[in-house]
Order: sequence, then structure tokens, then C-alpha cells
Amino acid sequence: MRLRRAEKLAISPQILQHAGPMNAHAVKSPTRSTLIRPKSVWSGNALPLLLGIVCLSLSTSVLSQQSAGTIESGEYQTDSEARAAWRPMAGTAPVSTAILDGKAVLRFPCNFEGTQIERASWDHQVRLDLADYNGVQFDFFCQDASPVSHFSLYFQSGEGWYSATFYPETSGWNQITIDISAMSTEGKPGGFASIRTIRISAWRGSDKSTEFYLHGFRAVGGFGPNTHVGILRCDSAARTRSSDAASVQQYCTALAEQFKAAGIEYATVSDLDLTSGKLHRLKLIVLPYNPVMPENTAAVLVEFIKGGGRLLSFFGMPETLRPCVKIEVGSVVRPAKQGGFARIRFVEGVVPGAPLLVGQNSWNILELKPVPGASREVAEWLDDRGQPTGHAAIVASANAVAVSHVLLTDDISNKRQMLLALTGYLVPQVWQQAADATLARLGRLAGYMDFENAVAAIAKLAGENQRVEPHLAAGRKLRDEAIAHRAAGRYSDAWARAQEAADRLLTAYACAQGPIEGEFRAFWCHSAFGVEGMDWDTAIRLLAKNGFTAILPNLLWGGLAFYPSAVLPVSPEVLTRGDQLEQCLAACRKYGLQIHVWKVNWNLGSAPREFVERLRAQGRLQSNAAGETNQWLCPSHPENQKLEIDSMIEVVRRYPVDGIHFDYIRYPDGDHCYCAGCRQRFMRHIGVSALRWPQDVQAGGPHRQAWLDWRRANISTVVHAISEKARTVRPTVKISAAVFPNWPSARDNIGQDWKVWCERGWLDFVCPMNYTTSNVQFQNLVRSQRSWAGAVPCYPGIGAWVMTPDRVIGQIDITRRCGTGGFVVFNYDSRAVRDILPMLGKGITRPKKSGTPED
Repeated sequence: MRLRRAEKLAISPQILQHAGPMNAHAVKSPTRSTLIRPKSVWSGNALPLLLGIVCLSLSTSVLSQQSAGTIESGEYQTDSEARAAWRPMAGTAPVSTAILDGKAVLRFPCNFEGTQIERASWDHQVRLDLADYNGVQFDFFCQDASPVSHFSLYFQSGEGWYSATFYPETSGWNQITIDISAMSTEGKPGGFASIRTIRISAWRGSDKSTEFYLHGFRAVGGFGPNTHVGILRCDSAARTRSSDAASVQQYCTALAEQFKAAGIEYATVSDLDLTSGKLHRLKLIVLPYNPVMPENTAAVLVEFIKGGGRLLSFFGMPETLRPCVKIEVGSVVRPAKQGGFARIRFVEGVVPGAPLLVGQNSWNILELKPVPGASREVAEWLDDRGQPTGHAAIVASANAVAVSHVLLTDDISNKRQMLLALTGYLVPQVWQQAADATLARLGRLAGYMDFENAVAAIAKLAGENQRVEPHLAAGRKLRDEAIAHRAAGRYSDAWARAQEAADRLLTAYACAQGPIEGEFRAFWCHSAFGVEGMDWDTAIRLLAKNGFTAILPNLLWGGLAFYPSAVLPVSPEVLTRGDQLEQCLAACRKYGLQIHVWKVNWNLGSAPREFVERLRAQGRLQSNAAGETNQWLCPSHPENQKLEIDSMIEVVRRYPVDGIHFDYIRYPDGDHCYCAGCRQRFMRHIGVSALRWPQDVQAGGPHRQAWLDWRRANISTVVHAISEKARTVRPTVKISAAVFPNWPSARDNIGQDWKVWCERGWLDFVCPMNYTTSNVQFQNLVRSQRSWAGAVPCYPGIGAWVMTPDRVIGQIDITRRCGTGGFVVFNYDSRAVRDILPMLGKGITRPKKSGTPED
């Protein structure tokens, strides 16, 4: 559900759903103890929808367009040649050659009908060096992608894999671009210089077969003539600090996305592949989050800096580099209270083009110290009341800038301007790049191709709506001013005006939309305390003002409650900040919103250590096949089932809520739970006295199907019991669940049989977490989900945290065209308040009453 993030937050830009083993709980620094992830994290196989499908059908990235030439043309003389090059995995049909639209292409058949394969996959052996490139690109055609939940691309290297997901935007030819900065790691890959296998997979979405075609697989980006910036990705973390690997990927991806959005060309370089020869072509190296660094890599960077190179670092700087850049680094500092590090304030005039204030809600920072006479503090930290904290946010010298935390994605527009200004401070040439790129793509929103096309289409969409034309006129004027500044060489001014023009065009598009009556419109709110910097009254008032009808606040986990509970441990913050359920409920009643209290089931998250250890000692935690335990309650343990039931019924009994909402109502992945208790209880269930454990219940084992049925029943038993008991306590209460989008896969892999829950009337509505930036994928999912939900309302989850407002509007429109009757957006946080909610309230959710948002 949301980037939670609890289950919601996740990762990258497209389907974030509960991504892979993205757990809702703590990730090592610099992530906060309850990292927001997409609501449900999928496991590698269940992958609901990737946080982001890291590639777009039409590439809009600012990768330098140097090409390595063709890696795989797709042009083979015979089927035999093609099949020798592309080997199918077990159960997958072989490739063949074809001619499509005059091109020689490879045909990949996805034989889902009549088979049990989870995915159709093919391997291609190569000797490939992508170390000097930003990514790969290929032409892709799939006339009917609806049977596929998502596509994946893998590179095998060292002792692991790099992976990314994608989905076509049209039923015709798509140009897919995958940026290696956004690829996840599995195992211990050895860098992009030594790739030995390319794997392409199509994951089953339904039992219908389909096919896709591929042509012209090529490397793109990298060290072009205008590439001044290099991002150093910390791939060594996967080998030496695996706990940091996910954070490394997350912050590297976030930085790359912001460089693209700002219009700055860059190259991504692995710290496993860094050489002096590569750095010789760059002016600036950026460290997005590099908790470890090989000695030889640090030595290359020292040589680079001494030779005139520049450095921009986030949340850390290797000790060997500090004397070269004249910046000292101290220890990690945590705020005395929540909101202690809330904003960055720049010293005016020191960093040209920097915004005065930038929102950044950091949970810890690294102490930075200027060297007198050689470096200085250029920005300071403020708390959430706007008061100085006495800590430096950014320190700069003649050849380096150090930022005391990672780059977060809150306050995204100011964050992007800050990144551009810091980069421009070190490499002034990037201002022209950014201005040119921003002007060139002005008007590319909501599928429009350019500025004039967008203006004409929005004007037509608006019809008699008089609120739209003033914004279009302002956008035209600002665009003309940007062009004039560009011609005069005032590149920072040109970039600023072009950004303002884009904002006006977006506002015009938002105002051109119209609401419909009777729609269920909700936000998931991952934080139990609502939007940071607001009380619940303010947060709920804003939702009502912008036409929303419900809130789903995350107020309890498997081992923690944010209200006085007699069943679960209570968060210590309840003592100082009060009963959060009571406060949210009061605000909802005041402003007329429904409240559906969201529980993270089974996952212990930030539960007190003593509570977790007591459960561990009692054998109540889950284990994988290797015997490793995690902080999830075992769903087959009777006492755990009782705890889940009692905690949710307590909410219904004590508070007059409109509904209760399941999340994480599943196993974490297909590798759980194999604890000793599960073994005993399953053997008793099937009436045997001995098993080869866990082989007999794994794929190919004699008891596999009985095992899958039993796992599903453990989850469904709790859903049924809570549904029945809650309605007995409060007959009007609504029962709902956030679920993985692909029911056929979810029922086996994670034991989430939500189609059955709908069929048996245990749910009053269901919310599949369709976290994808692809509208085609989103629409295909919604159509299937409506069929699976049957008579139960299906309110699709929209992953707004990875999308621009125009894309959120587009997916709301898809829910209307599919007749869902509503939708739920993830996540209600400061970014949503600032960037998403106001744009929705201007048109597509605009309330028809007093207090309507201003234009």
C-alpha cells in the first residue's frame, strides 16, 4: 500500500507495492526505523508492482545519448540460431524469429494457458561491459500485455544479479529504457563491467497466453561530450554490508531521478568499476550514499580531486578524501525530538540559484565542520518550528559540497532546485544543460508531446471552464521569458522561468478536470501521527477541502498500538502526544470523513524489543527454509491468530470507527513460514508422523498442494474471524484490505486468497496496491481485479509517491472508466499535501460546496 512506509513505501518509481522483501520495519541508516515502503512489500516472485517500474516506455531521461551500439539486434537467420542464443527456463516455450513492421525481431511466447509456470523466462549468455554506460534501451512490442503482471530484466554478474522491471505504455512499439542506477541487487553481483547473462522474464498475471517481440537491445548514456557529472553507486555494499544494499539503491535512484528531472546529464559508475581513466572525462563525482568504499576507489577519487575534480557528497565522506576538500565530518546526530531536523535554510547569495528554504524531514544527520579559511557553512538546519538547531546542513569548499543527510524526496521541487544549484556551484556548465532540457520538454505531461500540443489539448478539455485559460496564458508568457533568458545566456533564469511555465501548465491541466458524485476517495496515511508538522484536525480538514471522503490511518501493527490498548504494547509517544486514534476520529467526525483504521498484520515493525524476544522464546516468530527467523508473527500459531483478532476487535469495540483495514495480511514471501511449530501443526493437519522437512512441502514435493492450501487457510481464518466478530460488535462497520494486485500469484506465494475473501462476503471493499507509473499496466490490473472482486467494490490503490500529479490524475480517470466507484492514494504525507492534493482538489476531486480550493 504505500510506501510506507509500512507496506506501502517501497522503492522506485513504478509499482511499489509491497516490493519484494521490502519490509515495513527498520532499515539500517540512513533510513528511519520505520522506513516507508509501499504498503505491502512484495517478495521477489510475487512482486506486485514494482515501486517503480524503473523504465518508461518513451524515454524522457537526460542520459547522454552516446551509444555502445547493439548488444542484441534480434536478427537471426533461423529459429535454431535464435534458440541457441536464448535458452528458455523450465516450462517456458522457446523463442523464434519473425518479421514485424519490416524489422527482423525475436518472438518470445508467454505460454501461461494450460501451464503452471510463474513466469516465462529466457537467458542469453554474453560477455558484456556496461561500466561506461548509464543503462540499456530496446524496442519492445506486445499487442496484449494484460496476461502479464510485469516484465523483468536481469543482468548476472559475480555472485548475484541486477534486476529491474518494466511495462509497455502502448500496445504498439515501445522504446524501453532502463537506468542501471535504479536496478536492484540480488545476492552479491560483481559490477556492471562483467555481465555474463541477460535474462528477460514475463510474470504471469492470468492464465491467458500472449507474446512479445524484441529488437535492437543496446547500451545508452554514459560518458558523452556533455557529461560532466558522475554518480558513484556503492555496489560494494552488496558484498560487505548487505544490510545497506537496499538503501544504497534507493538513494542512488532518487539522486539519478532528480538529475534527470533537473535536466543534468550524468553517468552512473560502480565503485567496483572505477578507474582514473573514467574520471578523467568528468568534472564532478557525486556520492549519493556510500557507507563503504574500497581502498582503491578512494585512492582514485583522491587523485581525481587533486587533479581538479569536484565532489558532492551526501551523508558521509571517506576519511581519506577530507583533507583534499577541506571539510571535516563528525558523528551521527539525532534530534532531541521529532521534527528536530525539518528544513534546510541557505545563506542568501552564497550558492547562486538555491532556494532559501528546502523541506527535508531527516531523522538523523552527520555532523559537518568547516575548516577555517578553507570551507564554510552555506546552509543550516531548522526544526519544524523554524528555529535554528545549531547544526550545519551543508558545508562547501572550493572543490566540494557536503550535505549532512541523504537526499529525500519530500519538497521535491525545491529539492530539485537545491541539487541543481549545488551542482552548478561546482560545475557552472550544468545550468545551460538544465535550461535547454527543461525548455525542450516543456509541455510533456499527461501524454502530450510538446508545449503547443499540450496547450491546445488542455484548452479543448476545459471547454467552457473559465478557470483554465488564465493559467494557459501565464504559461505562454513564462515560456517566452524563458526563451529570452536562454538567448541572453542567463541560464539559471531561463531554467527558473521554464519551471514556472511547467507549473502553470500543470495547474491548467488540473483545473480542466471534473469531479463525479458519490465516489469513494481516500488516502492511506502511513504515519500514526498524520502529516508531519500538522495535527490531525488540520490534516483531515485539508482532505475534506479537496474533496476526499475517507482516511485510512496506520494506527496499529503486529506488536504496537498508537492508542491506549489493552491488547498490544502501546507506543511511548502516546504518553506525550495522546491517543492518535481518538484525535483522528474526532477530526473525521468534525469534517465529515470516514475513518477506516489500518492495521499492519503479523509484521512486528517497531514493537518493543522485550515483546519481540518474548515471542521469539515462545516460538511464535516466522522462519524461512534455512531456519532464519524474522520479526513477523507466525500465522499458524493459535496465540498469534488470537492476538491479531483481539487487537482489531478492540478497535471496533472501543471506538465508533467506520471501518477496519487489513494490511500485510499475508506471508512475507514464498519462503515462509517453516518454523518448528508450522511443521508440527501441518503434520497434524495432514495426518502424518514424519516429513522430509521442508523438502516435502517445497516445489515438487509430495505435499506441496496441501501445504499451499494450509498456508492460505491460516491467513483466511483470521480474516473470516475478524470480519464475523467485528460485525457482531458493530453491524455498520466496514471490513477492507490492502492486497497484492495479482491474485493468482498472491494466493500461492504469500497465502493471500483475497478473491475468496470477496466471494464469501468477508470484505466490504478491497484495495489492490497497483503501484505502477504505467497507465496501461494500471488499467489491465484494474480490469482483472474487478472480475476477481466480483460484487465487492474494488478501490484500486494509486502509488502517488512515485508519480507526478498529472499521472495521478490519469490513473484516477482510469478508475472511473473502469467503473470502480473509488480509489485510494498512497501516501498522505508532506509531499502529498504540497504537490498532489492541491492539484487533485482543483479539478478531479473538486468539491461542489463552500471551501473549494482556490485556483
